Amino acid sequence: MGDTPVNPFRQRIERCQYRWLLLPQALLRQCRAVRAIRRRGHVRVVFLVSSLPMWRCQPLCDRLAQDGRFSVSVALYPFPSYSREQQDACMRELSGYFAGKDVPFVDLSAEERPGEALKWRLDPDILFYQQPYNYLYGKDLDSPSFPDCLVCYAPYSIRTSSGTWVYRTRLNETAWRLFYPSPILRAEAASILYNKGRNIRVTGDPQMDCFAAPPQKDPWKHLAGTKRVIWAPHFSIVDEGLMHRDSFTWLSECMLRFAAQYRDRVQFVFKPHPRLMSELCAHPAWGKEKAEAYYKAWAEGANTQLVTGEYLDLFKTSDAMIHDSGSFSVEYPFTGKPVLFTTRDLDRSLAGQNELGCAAIRAHYPGRSEADIAAFLDDVVLGGNDPMKAERAAFVDKYLRAPGRHSAAEAIYQEILAGLQLDR
Repeated sequence: MGDTPVNPFRQRIERCQYRWLLLPQALLRQCRAVRAIRRRGHVRVVFLVSSLPMWRCQPLCDRLAQDGRFSVSVALYPFPSYSREQQDACMRELSGYFAGKDVPFVDLSAEERPGEALKWRLDPDILFYQQPYNYLYGKDLDSPSFPDCLVCYAPYSIRTSSGTWVYRTRLNETAWRLFYPSPILRAEAASILYNKGRNIRVTGDPQMDCFAAPPQKDPWKHLAGTKRVIWAPHFSIVDEGLMHRDSFTWLSECMLRFAAQYRDRVQFVFKPHPRLMSELCAHPAWGKEKAEAYYKAWAEGANTQLVTGEYLDLFKTSDAMIHDSGSFSVEYPFTGKPVLFTTRDLDRSLAGQNELGCAAIRAHYPGRSEADIAAFLDDVVLGGNDPMKAERAAFVDKYLRAPGRHSAAEAIYQEILAGLQLDR
């Protein structure tokens, strides 16, 4: 994925459409919605959730629920691009999670018109989306189908990719509020969006609030005397754009060999991007049978595991991570633990990143080869020599601390109250 060549004439037409038609219409409807909420004195907030690993708003959900003026619920709808098997697996993960959190939820996955079902079953005043991209959910559920709702977006990851495609979507342009984790990302978005970022509020990232709390459970196998290492490959093994990650291609068998080689000293978790399975199933060199066999090998190994769901406790209880994910490059440093970024072409990996992404990757140990990974395991993970620890801490302090004294969830809650003109 990446930017396509710009057609100046089309861009001018698009800019005019947003600035003089879509944005004024959105602002008018938002004013009406805010007035209606203030008259009623109660706010129905709905989170549209499609993937548990992308769910970052539990702290916000909890904070809103503490205020009796808010009722909070969740609508579950796996991404339509997923296979039927993946959608079913997503629903099992999501329903189990939210049942355990005692959060009211509805299942939209079997609805012929999920958008209409969401309206009459939950009737949202504020609707949070999990991703902002055009045409992602289908016409019935995309944000233009909810013109009378206050549409919000809290990013499903900390954005490290650069380019207009990241920001210039209808949801981003016309949403009531976008809650961003960093002023750097706000500045980048404001330079690209036709609305100049007028709807962006910098609040920090709710997921980062959770890193300060102790883990709620230990998801690892209990193998005495072993270090715990996560391997988290990205899904973009085919895309030749700036987001291309080739690491899984050359590491898929290598990482299984490492697991066998270090079986008495290290246990490994395979934490693939949620889209990796569907990409492998469609890949000419893989296919469904080979992909499922590969995942099964990780799930059943003596010192290996497969984790496809939530990962916060996994991060907290680990000792190190190996990955090539843009969002994880920002998130994992919050643990303070050593981390290695796999790429055979570091310059290319950095080329598609914004300032935040480049700073994050440079705070990692580089993994350009199997020898680099072996050295990381031997010297850093097992040997305890971590010369980049201070650099990771400096990165977190400079780029990722929430503004002011509030947690990110509290900051978002306060921004919602201010936008609705409700008393604090």
